[in-house]
Amino acid sequence: MPTVVESSCANGARVCIVSASGQNVFFAELLEAIGNVLTATGMLVEHSVDRFPVWREGVVYLFVPHEYTPLVEAVAYPTEMHLARTIVLCTEQPGTSWFEEAAELAARAAAVVDINLLGVQALDRRGIEASLMQLGYVPEWDRWGGKDTQARPTDVVFMGAHTPRRGRALARCAPWLIGRKAALTVTESLLPHSLDSTSFLSGERRWEVLKRSKVMVNIHRNELGYLEWLRVLGAMANGCVVLTEHSLGFEPLVPGEHFLSASYENLPLALDAALSDPDRLREISHAVYGFIRDELPLSMTITPLVRAIEKVAAESYEPPTIVTPPVPPSPRRLELPPTEYQRIISHRSDSDRVRAALKSLVLGQQELSRRICETASEARPPHDAIELCGPREDVRVSIVLTVYDYASVVAHAISSAAHSDFQSYELIVIDDCSRDDSLEVIRREITKRPRLAATIIARGRNQGLAAARNCGVEHARGELIFVLDADNMVYSHCLSRLVDVLDEDPGASFAYGMIETFGPEGPRDLMSWNAWDPMRLRYGNYIDAMAMIRRSAIEEVGGYTGDRRLHGWEDFDLWCAFADRGWHGAQVNEILTRYRMGASSMISTTDIDAFVAWEALVERHPALIPSRSVVSDDAEVA
Repeated sequence: MPTVVESSCANGARVCIVSASGQNVFFAELLEAIGNVLTATGMLVEHSVDRFPVWREGVVYLFVPHEYTPLVEAVAYPTEMHLARTIVLCTEQPGTSWFEEAAELAARAAAVVDINLLGVQALDRRGIEASLMQLGYVPEWDRWGGKDTQARPTDVVFMGAHTPRRGRALARCAPWLIGRKAALTVTESLLPHSLDSTSFLSGERRWEVLKRSKVMVNIHRNELGYLEWLRVLGAMANGCVVLTEHSLGFEPLVPGEHFLSASYENLPLALDAALSDPDRLREISHAVYGFIRDELPLSMTITPLVRAIEKVAAESYEPPTIVTPPVPPSPRRLELPPTEYQRIISHRSDSDRVRAALKSLVLGQQELSRRICETASEARPPHDAIELCGPREDVRVSIVLTVYDYASVVAHAISSAAHSDFQSYELIVIDDCSRDDSLEVIRREITKRPRLAATIIARGRNQGLAAARNCGVEHARGELIFVLDADNMVYSHCLSRLVDVLDEDPGASFAYGMIETFGPEGPRDLMSWNAWDPMRLRYGNYIDAMAMIRRSAIEEVGGYTGDRRLHGWEDFDLWCAFADRGWHGAQVNEILTRYRMGASSMISTTDIDAFVAWEALVERHPALIPSRSVVSDDAEVA
């Protein structure tokens, strides 16, 4: 059970650092570093977890509000007596809910320290006096030591929560990362990140990644562009050069000497230029390392906090006449939001039922239209026609490309697959009785590439996406299946990266990479950026169909479902089937593929209504979606 732990050192001010056991791990790292420096100054430093301890005369309390109050029960909040002896440490940018939470408590605290100048200025406008404490070099975060004795195999690294703004910036960098190694750790803020989180790098894992990387790309969460000091200091301490979009509050660092800076739109070009000039990267990494270690150590920059502690400690305060009893550690049990099915069913209205009926009608009309076309067409035989093209050597990977009325874009999909840097693969194209010139385009594109091992399957009757994919798997010769839709594309390093991760993790049933979404105007965002987490499937599908799957795994679960209720959700159903069996997927945190966004996409029909699909999913995978979520239309969700 968490207790107050006191350090033993020389006489000095007594400081109690209060934190929550469920706080984000990088704040735990920051508070630990601050505690170590305060101890070195001669202060007596204590740590209290999940509670403010009994008020004691002479003790000064320090905490980060937004990383504490949401994570403990109200009984563990600071009392007014505590706040009269408390220093609030603000770390978040103005305009966020986290800043607002800190500001509310800061107005009642004895002193306030902020790590960002913008925060100090925003608090000042509210009449709250705050001191600026510049973050600095922390020796415990340094795994490099300023010595170029090891290679840096990773070219570019990113560490941050996903926002559409960041997603677009990273997607725009994708073409410049071909032939380079990236490590993009993109996270979501559903819950705080713990030390053992698989999707968040912290502690030793974080420092090792930075020590092995050449450039860290720093992208602001929103338009308010202050430099994220807590993030970039770890990179600088490990010789990883920071390339950031233009920032405020970077002083005393010097752009061009201590870090690289570019506009949001020019980040891709700046990244390419940086990686093309290793001598300059080496020069910057050593310059900033020497500067932060010698001129900007936390042991020096912490002075404003030390002065605040000394000032609060020196103030006289009349002891309370009534001493509140001790509060036991009171962590708050964090409740996950309702699952997507729970949310949909609890808010279902008559308009939702209309949308469900509309989707059923649209799907029925599409099927009827296909049947009419089949009846009217005399060009197609009633059975599948198979054409073998190119060499017939053994292959490891079979790309299964399904096509239905994509004559305008299927050539791009075939061309991208043909330019793979992985050699042992074949392309299986299934034309699902297209009504346009798709089959002619397929034949023309494959004929251009006589060295491409390909199989063209012209279906005699349209049977839908699931049947087309299963047909491709049936004719595949490779042990690994990569699924590709006709309007999407793969980067040249896609297959090799996915094969490598499956070889490294023989227990993984499939592997997937990040996806760049794009439209007529260019890159838009990222998809498939979440690491594999079967519990996350309860909130919707976060992994696109473009993945490399072991053929044995597909066959064991019976292939893609043909359940009409799951039209457009066939891949989601497959991931749920894998999760039911305790299987896992392996993520490659690089951008490997491109996903075309457009109104004619299957997703447009799928998104008309989701309730019927969720009903089918719950019915097929009761172990994945809790049974208590399965209730009638009019029932309330507990």
